[in-house]
Amino acid sequence: MIGIVIQLRFLARPLCLPVMARLWRPKQEQSKVDLASHATTPAATLLRIPDEMSFAEAATFPVAFLTVHHTLVEQARLSPGETVLVHGGAGAVGLAVLQCARAHGTRVIATAGTDTKRDLLRTLGAEHVLDSRSLDFVPQVRELTGGQGVDVVVNSLSGEAIAHNLDLLRPNGRFIELGKRDIFLNNPVTLRPFHRSLTFTGFNLDAVISDPVRGPRLVADLATQITRGTYRPLPHTVYPAARVEEAFHLLQHSRHTGKVVISFDPLDEPVPVEPAPGTIALDSDSTYLITGGLDGLGAATAHWLADHGARHLALLSRRGPHAPKAPALLQQLTARGVHATAYAADITDRAALRHVINAVDAAGHPLRGIVHAAMHMDDAPLSELTDDRFAAVLAPKAAGAALLDHFTEDCSLDLFLTYSSVSAGIGNPGQSAYAAANAYLEALVRARHNMGKPGTALAWGPIGQTGYVARNAMETAMTERGLELLTPAEALTTAGLLMAGGADVAGVGRYRWGAVRHLVPAVTTPRFALLAPASSMTSPDVRDELLETLAALPTAEALGVITDRLSHLLASVLQTDPADLDPTRPVTDFGLDSLLGVQFLAQARDLFAVRIAPADMATGRTLSHFARLIRQRLNLHANDAE
Repeated sequence: MIGIVIQLRFLARPLCLPVMARLWRPKQEQSKVDLASHATTPAATLLRIPDEMSFAEAATFPVAFLTVHHTLVEQARLSPGETVLVHGGAGAVGLAVLQCARAHGTRVIATAGTDTKRDLLRTLGAEHVLDSRSLDFVPQVRELTGGQGVDVVVNSLSGEAIAHNLDLLRPNGRFIELGKRDIFLNNPVTLRPFHRSLTFTGFNLDAVISDPVRGPRLVADLATQITRGTYRPLPHTVYPAARVEEAFHLLQHSRHTGKVVISFDPLDEPVPVEPAPGTIALDSDSTYLITGGLDGLGAATAHWLADHGARHLALLSRRGPHAPKAPALLQQLTARGVHATAYAADITDRAALRHVINAVDAAGHPLRGIVHAAMHMDDAPLSELTDDRFAAVLAPKAAGAALLDHFTEDCSLDLFLTYSSVSAGIGNPGQSAYAAANAYLEALVRARHNMGKPGTALAWGPIGQTGYVARNAMETAMTERGLELLTPAEALTTAGLLMAGGADVAGVGRYRWGAVRHLVPAVTTPRFALLAPASSMTSPDVRDELLETLAALPTAEALGVITDRLSHLLASVLQTDPADLDPTRPVTDFGLDSLLGVQFLAQARDLFAVRIAPADMATGRTLSHFARLIRQRLNLHANDAE
């Protein structure tokens, strides 16, 4: 359960706290999750904030106390003298359990992951506090209860810890499952413990609050307990909305206790506001010209423009209608109700380009947009490039863009989109001329923006399925270098968002910077420090030495080395000691959430140079499993003695 809440201010009196508020979005987007300054909620789910309570204090109540009151009071039916075991006791729900248990005369055994959090729980009244980062709590709970076990378990642990917690329940015990991972993964639960007449409750607050009978009754009960002082505000940390990123980092590493509250207090530092992403809308009565538009990404762009309302397209290439893929493309566009005309012209030929633009104007549908996708590649070391070869690469992009800019000076354009490359920013061995041509495109677009003209330059990473990379079967080589492929759909969808947002120059790509930085020296410069920090990268020499060592080892020893390396990676992500990580326990038991999991997988991929997908986290989930998986994908031959 996420531990971050938003402090919302309402101008009307009395001041009210929304129990479950839907962040306001257009109706078609209300399934998305986001943070916002305003929310809508049914009136029946509002609680009046007591006069002596601050907004931040009030924000700590709804989710935690509704969860605890419903599960412990209404479902588990806590009785005086019973014992409750709560995991993650220093979180918001755990701290609310302490208050609820105290009110009902029950004792609490709590677990937490750090000494600081365990000390806090003792201070707040937990009778016994144990470590949640190992399964050592199981025999300790048995000892503390004289072998009898506990009456109620409030669980947020996953994996094998669930079975151990079920075994700790006394006859007629109640198990309250607040975690979502095992439920979403549809993991099984052993049934033998239920012979002791146990009750298992999987809780989802949304389902309770939305119930027309249970929801209002639960809200009213909570209001009564707050008024009586039975439930008090939880410990919390307040961040102004402008520092929301810091708040999530605090949550990511589980350094918080209680709630993390995001404040929109007008006295706080101002919140950076960005406009919501829009969409581009093209004029169906105007013409849009695409250079390099009869093949590859240019052809995909033609379909994309049609998706956004264009009905008249001028597609330019050297061979025009005689280009190999032109007839099929024109037929496809015609079937979509688009009038597309193929023009044969050299983009660097002033007279030929002027003729094409005049022809477009004469057709009665004025030119309203340009997409400049024309290019020429000639990769070679700079020392081998003659002036003519260098100029041949520059010409289609740079000279062509300059002419398009010149000939459309008097046109009222909706868009002037040029296709650049990541090479303009980071360089690429053998592509000095190509990088220079793309850098010119970006400079031209910035100049247009300074004059109040439309212009966007998109620095693409490699794009698969169509275009230069696919045509030359370079997909595998690109991926091995850390340049993951975009699909044309991904690229063009992103292009629309960037253009609607008014971007001038932007990069669009999917990169493994650890691999890229060892091939492209520019990525090691301070400019890219946040994208590719040196401390997180493995050098090729270190990786090669590790892989050679593994190849020479017997299976068991190789698995031991891999497991040890993975333990150190995971420890660095979780900021803990590798010795505390049992390789046979599910990694999720150590507090590895989705954000930290992505970080762990990325570092493991970089170290061993193998593909590890997020789906692998769900199927194996122990360090020992990952070690076997990595050894298998490294395709190491066994060196075991006969």
